[in-house]
Amino acid sequence: MATALETPAITVILPCRNLEGQIGTAIASLRAQSFPAFEALVIDDGSSDGTRAAAQRAIAGDNRFTLIATPPAGLSVARNIGLDRARGACIAFLDGDDSYAPDFLRTHHRELTAHASPWTACALTLVGAEHVPHSAIHGAPVPQGGPRWLPLWDACDVAGLFPSVWNKLYRRDFIGTTRFRPGALYEDHPFYWHLACRARRIRYLPQLLYHYRQGRAGQITARGDGEAFQHLDRLREVAGTVRATGLTRQREGLSRLATRAVDERLARITDPSLRTAFLQQAHALFVQERWRWRPTPDITPGPAPMLDPQMRLSVIVAGPLTDATRTALQAQTLPLAEVIEGPPDAGLSHATEAASEWVAIVQPGDCPAPDWAARCLYSVRDKADALIVTACRQAGARHGCDSGIAMPGATPLIAADLSGLILRRRAIPCVESLALPPRIAAALLAARMTALGSARIAAQPLMTLVPRPAEPLARLARSLGAQRSLPPDDRARVFAHLAQCQLAAAATRPLRYKIALQAGFARWRAGLPRTRLGPHIGPYLAAALAGLRG
Repeated sequence: MATALETPAITVILPCRNLEGQIGTAIASLRAQSFPAFEALVIDDGSSDGTRAAAQRAIAGDNRFTLIATPPAGLSVARNIGLDRARGACIAFLDGDDSYAPDFLRTHHRELTAHASPWTACALTLVGAEHVPHSAIHGAPVPQGGPRWLPLWDACDVAGLFPSVWNKLYRRDFIGTTRFRPGALYEDHPFYWHLACRARRIRYLPQLLYHYRQGRAGQITARGDGEAFQHLDRLREVAGTVRATGLTRQREGLSRLATRAVDERLARITDPSLRTAFLQQAHALFVQERWRWRPTPDITPGPAPMLDPQMRLSVIVAGPLTDATRTALQAQTLPLAEVIEGPPDAGLSHATEAASEWVAIVQPGDCPAPDWAARCLYSVRDKADALIVTACRQAGARHGCDSGIAMPGATPLIAADLSGLILRRRAIPCVESLALPPRIAAALLAARMTALGSARIAAQPLMTLVPRPAEPLARLARSLGAQRSLPPDDRARVFAHLAQCQLAAAATRPLRYKIALQAGFARWRAGLPRTRLGPHIGPYLAAALAGLRG
């Protein structure tokens, strides 16, 4: 039988409430520790089942354990009682439905003392239907490397770690008078951030030393009721703590924290009215703090348009909305702010009246990929780009896709289909309606907009275009030849790009030869110069365009 220590090295605080079926496993994992110099304060927070009796059986005369029974007051109060009663030089927390690996205390204590660290944190195992290892670092879930220091000078670094109190060991004098807010849920966040802002680094252990149980009914993190709003209150507390510190990138770090917190709560809220109310309050908080939605691969982009104006996209369909286009727009992983069914000649005047920061104009039958909106808008977060260019496939085309770029470079020459552009609404120029071929009109628009701001290029083909009528090459060349807003060489390069798109769609080699020869003659007749062309221009067309002097 283990006896109580006069001065234990570690105090383990183990709160529990209505965990009759789990508390025995938690206590057993403590009794199995390879580091025996600890005391354990088991705080029964007013359980109404057999938790207290189960704890007494599990302790079975081990004098290192003290069972404290209190009226129900919540997890925060139970932990605070433990902190006030603790005698150890170090503090650890264990939730009543979780467990430690046998070397949890030994490994943490050795690392903490050897490096004079105020606290340590470890990787963990997520225990559910399967046992899944996790680093306890967001964005890098696979534990790797050896024990090391993790810096906490930057708010993004602080937001990158699990804020949970239970996978850590603390020096008691480092915690000092810091306590959990009584009656609060999601109380780990303010506690963790308060300490992180003081420590500025933490000693990290990649070993899987904590076993965190998921999926138990009644877990705070699994709640989808009105108490979820408390998570927003904790975010406000954290923001107030961070503002008073010297942490760098505060707004970005808090944006990442808030994004993950809102995503976690929305994953649990199923009631539509409650979900709407939560989003409204989250939106108000994001606006107040000027936070942005910062998703990672494990976070859904769905709430972004509600919370971040930069992530709103209006789509104007120039004509009757087809079933194919409607289905593709509804399948967007980033929900669209609005879909407007405009007239067949819908153009920039309609775009400037849209309600969103970003606007796209597509043709009936065009089908964007499900991640079209998300990829494009995420690529321009906090950027000053005036437009986004995405590569397009043409339905039924045999060869490649249209990049929309006539000439690459630091300032690329854009010759995309209008459906391959996403426009920043406030950067759309005031232009008169001109009787130009659509691709030339789009090229001139892109040139005007890139003069106001840079263009973001999405190389992946994210849009499939319904087949367009083939514009006569002679008309394209004449129209470009008459445009003085583009330098002569750029006019020739745009024409070469448009001719290459027609050639790539041709079904047979003789037809490709014919298109190339027609393009060469049209260039010469329109007076477009011979010039260096983009690397995507094929050999047939390049030879034909170089054949006659313009």
